[in-house]
Order: sequence, then C-alpha cells, then structure tokens
Amino acid sequence: MIELTKDNFDAEVTEAEGPVLVDFWSPGCGPCRMMEPVLEGLAARHPEVRFAKLDAAANPDIAWAFGVVSVPAFVLFRDGKAAGDIVGAVPATRIEELLAE
Repeated sequence: MIELTKDNFDAEVTEAEGPVLVDFWSPGCGPCRMMEPVLEGLAARHPEVRFAKLDAAANPDIAWAFGVVSVPAFVLFRDGKAAGDIVGAVPATRIEELLAE
C-alpha cells in the first residue's frame, strides 16, 4: 500500500498509468481501521491495481479536490482521472465491483 502525501500524490496517482485505488482515511476513524485488512486482501488479489492511502485529515485540500467529505472513501483513478468512488466501510465485493467497472 502506497502512503500518499501532497508531495507524491500527483506522481503516484494523477500522473500514473493504469488503475490506482486511493483510500482516503483518517487516523481516528474506526471504520477506516476496519477497512485496512479488507484493502490488504484486495491488493493481494488484484496485482494489476495499485493501492494507495491518503490521510484526509492531514491533507484536506486533496480530499476536497476529489469531493471527499467523509471517510473512509475510496476513489478509483484510471490513467490519472477519477473513474468512480465509494463512501463508507463496505464489503470487499463492493470494491471489486468498482474495480471491474
């Protein structure tokens, strides 16, 4: 899982080729913590997708730029452009549906 900051967000996400799933999370968010093992499992099953996470509390400008107002939120980027999103703690199958869209 790639740790994103304002310094590497563009290089790792908006300038990246292929799919990147960004987990917008916050350290004090219980549902965010519950999603960690789900995302780790998905990353192991989907090597074609890059998985990354951004602390939305520490980087609110980036979160707002992509319409993230609640965490956890998952935004799928394809070739640098936002292609879909999910808000809230969801089953792995729902994230897999997003990846397949």
